[in-house]
Amino acid sequence: MTITMSENAIHHQELAQVCQETREKLIQLDGEGFKAIVDKMDYLVVSFNADKNPIGLYEVAEEALDTLKAYKAKNTRKVAQKLLDTLEKALNAR
Repeated sequence: MTITMSENAIHHQELAQVCQETREKLIQLDGEGFKAIVDKMDYLVVSFNADKNPIGLYEVAEEALDTLKAYKAKNTRKVAQKLLDTLEKALNAR
């Protein structure tokens, strides 16, 4: 299966959207405890919107996924599995 440029652009936009949702969840869980990753996400989403280069988004999304999985292991009900699944799906679409 060949992925066209527009399909890649759609995948990248979806990743940017999921990063925004993930950012909101991290703030909701513990704003200060996740400040570094939230700040990084803020910067990289703005950067992506400016230059459409998704490399940084993928890196911070992987970091956020690992962070949320670790948090969910200790606090089962505070992180929706759907968010983790959506984030993984967006990461696997590259």
